[in-house]
Amino acid sequence: LLDGGTQDLAHDISIHIAFTKPGYLRREDVPEAAVQEERSTLEEITRKEGKPEQALPKIVEGKLSGWFRDQVLLEQKFVRDEKQTIEGLLGDASIVRFEQVVIGA
Repeated sequence: LLDGGTQDLAHDISIHIAFTKPGYLRREDVPEAAVQEERSTLEEITRKEGKPEQALPKIVEGKLSGWFRDQVLLEQKFVRDEKQTIEGLLGDASIVRFEQVVIGA
């Protein structure tokens, strides 16, 4: 549901959602348990890569930011112009909510 914006903008965002399949609208919508699980996984991977212990927090936070960009619609790069995010594309409009419907599997 788009608040403000044009029909073309709504269409472009709908196509983007269908293509990228984000799980959440905003970062704060991501359940804390999912964030902690991903953080733990990233920390374990980073340790196995042999990164220095003192650098782990910064490296993990960087990787976690990348994970958020994949999961959160407003942080994703627009598929038709990767120089801008969905949030930047919206301008004065805002996305109230979105849903994905998958038919078949």
